[in-house]
Amino acid sequence: MAIWFAKEVQEMARLRRWIPLVAVYLFLGILQPITAKLMPIILSSATNLPKGTVIQIPPATVDQVLYGIIGQYNQLGIIALILVGMGMIAGERKLVGEWLWSKPVNILHYVLAKYSVFFLVAALASMLGLGVGAYYTSQLIGPVPWNVLWQAALLYVVYQAFLISVILLASALVTSASLAGGVAFIIIVFVNVLLPMVWQGHFVAGLLELIQVIFSQSAWTGSMPAWEPIVTTLIGTALLIGLQIPLLAWRRTSH
Repeated sequence: MAIWFAKEVQEMARLRRWIPLVAVYLFLGILQPITAKLMPIILSSATNLPKGTVIQIPPATVDQVLYGIIGQYNQLGIIALILVGMGMIAGERKLVGEWLWSKPVNILHYVLAKYSVFFLVAALASMLGLGVGAYYTSQLIGPVPWNVLWQAALLYVVYQAFLISVILLASALVTSASLAGGVAFIIIVFVNVLLPMVWQGHFVAGLLELIQVIFSQSAWTGSMPAWEPIVTTLIGTALLIGLQIPLLAWRRTSH
């Protein structure tokens, strides 16, 4: 396991996969508070409005800005994760598959090493972006409740763990990196958009609702206990990681 982990760290550094993740999360973290601060000024100075028009925009609150960062993570951040992770298994199998699968590879160690390195880099990048975004929020908007921020940040990391398990499963499912990205995107859209229509407040959708509740410091009103979406998301993540092992084992035998 340690050998595979070291190999994945080297690959992450050699291919500079960590750079787009850090860049995107930092950009999104900084952009949200600056946009919230400047938007009323930009709109009030617009020159194409009828004379006498008055636009009154309530100032953004700290919780709105911080949750807005998570909202951006849930859009552009997901795209960044897919672009970075879609070729981590599919691309490797295509380039060095014959050599790789001719060796007595421990598939469990192989999968866990890839997942661990990808998750650690993504989690650190998102926490860095959120921390910098919170700093700018405190300077531009108002005091940041840091204890609330880190509770929500930990929940986002749980959500991020699920996203990464989906992306790597898609990468293990097909041999084309671009196709893997498309499959991962479809699954994530299904889970984030379609599934809540019939299973609102549960699983990943419930986890995102819980993050919003924490930022607003309001009471959880879901039909299930607050821990339920956390536990079900972790279980789903573990199942998706575990599913990669028999899938890759089957592909090795059919190689």
